[in-house]
Amino acid sequence: MSYIITVRTNESILMASDTRLNYFDEVTLNGKKYQRIIAVADCIRKTFFIETAKIGIQFLGIGFFQDIDGEKYPLSHFVRRIDNMLPLYGYDFEANSKKIFEFLKGISRVGDTGRYVKGIMSGFSKNGVSYLCCFNTYNNEFEIKEFHIGLFVDSENNGNPFPISEKEAIEEINKRIDSVAMKKCWIVGGPVEILKITHEGGVFIKENPKLFNGTQKELIDCFKSNINKINGIIFPNPILVEYQF
Repeated sequence: MSYIITVRTNESILMASDTRLNYFDEVTLNGKKYQRIIAVADCIRKTFFIETAKIGIQFLGIGFFQDIDGEKYPLSHFVRRIDNMLPLYGYDFEANSKKIFEFLKGISRVGDTGRYVKGIMSGFSKNGVSYLCCFNTYNNEFEIKEFHIGLFVDSENNGNPFPISEKEAIEEINKRIDSVAMKKCWIVGGPVEILKITHEGGVFIKENPKLFNGTQKELIDCFKSNINKINGIIFPNPILVEYQF
C-alpha cells in the first residue's frame, strides 16, 4: 500500500508520497487470507513528473508488471518509457492524461486484482488552469476536474482542511504521513518525497536518496541476502494483515 497526498496551494500543486515497500507471503488461517509481512524496505518511488506531458503522477499500491523481455519491473520503469518513448504531448492536460491512461491500461488487465494501476495525475494546462485526474485501470475509471486552491486528495481519507500556503502545506504533508507511518509501519514509511508543480514545470523539493528501480527478481534477492542495499528492515515477528476485498 501507499500514502499519497496531492494538494493545490496558492503557489503550486504539491504531490507527496511515502517510499515504503513490504515483503510478504500469503497464508490462510481459519478460512481467511492474510499477508504475512516479513520485512519492509524504504526504496520505492510512488510520485513522478512526466516532463514531456508536464504532468505529475502518483500511484496507490506499487506492483510489478511484466515487460516484453519477460521480466517484471516497478512502475518507475514504465514511467520512464512514457517520458522517453512517446512523442511530445503539447501543453494540454486532458489530452496528455488520456494518452498516459491508455498506456497504463496497456500494461494492465481490466478486472484483474493482480494487474491494475490506480492513482492521481495533476498539472496545469496552457491556459493556466490546474487539473486533477483520478484513474483506475481495474474498472476503467478516468475522471478529470479543475483543481482549485485549497482542494486536496488524501488516500487515508483525512478530511481536515489543508492550509493554502505552500510552506504550511508542506509541513502538514509531513505531519500526516509521519503520523500514519507510526500506526501502520508495515505499509507506510520511509523518507517522504514531495513534487512541486508550477506553470513552468515540476521539481522534487524532497527526495529519497536511495531508490530501487531493478526487476522484481533483483528486489527479492535484496530482501533475502542484501537488505541494506534497499534500506530495509526484517521484522523479528512477522505481521499478519488480513486481505480486504
